[in-house]
Amino acid sequence: MGPVSGAPRLPSGAEPRPLTAPWPEYLPDVLGVATPPGWQDVALAGLPATMSDHAHAEKKAALSALSLLSREPSRTDLVDRMGKLALEELGHLDRVLAHLRRRGWTLQPDRPDRYANRLLGLRRAGGDEALMDRLLVSALIEARSWERLHLLASALDGARAVVDGGEELSAFYTELAHSEAGHYRLFVQLAEQECPGQDVRGRLGELAAAEAEIVAALPHEPRIH
Repeated sequence: MGPVSGAPRLPSGAEPRPLTAPWPEYLPDVLGVATPPGWQDVALAGLPATMSDHAHAEKKAALSALSLLSREPSRTDLVDRMGKLALEELGHLDRVLAHLRRRGWTLQPDRPDRYANRLLGLRRAGGDEALMDRLLVSALIEARSWERLHLLASALDGARAVVDGGEELSAFYTELAHSEAGHYRLFVQLAEQECPGQDVRGRLGELAAAEAEIVAALPHEPRIH
């Protein structure tokens, strides 16, 4: 999919995607705006909180996949893929928790996710439209995670001399960023497969424009979203 048209104005100091220049290699085309500068500095400064939030995000991703599996038991391919995705997300959760333990950091309490909650509030109810929106919102969350984990990996690589195990964590988050990219593609593919006759790409563009507005309005915090 090409760039989303009508991208909103970002806060001072942040620039929207230049339509005449290529995005950074790591950034999915679907995203209407890049994360405004400075997020990775905040995430790195509060790394225990950022990683705790990441653990909770992996937990929620597994629960979301299982919920979709339960809601759509007759969709055999979707059920199979969501079962595998839930197991993968739980594996990621276990690995994040292991990194926390290795550094003597405890898992911090889960905090309300304004980003995800606002996106989830855009979903429509009823029929194939509801399923399509559920899949596409999940795709956008995975796409933003792709970007954020790449930014965190790059920040950790640059700070490996001062962050405990920074090189190891950078490699870990680089690996997980690639996984998020695959999850984004999976959800879009499922939307196209399971919702024939629906304008999946058009709806994805609408939701992506709304996602861009949400990201531009949120303050920087030590969390993935």
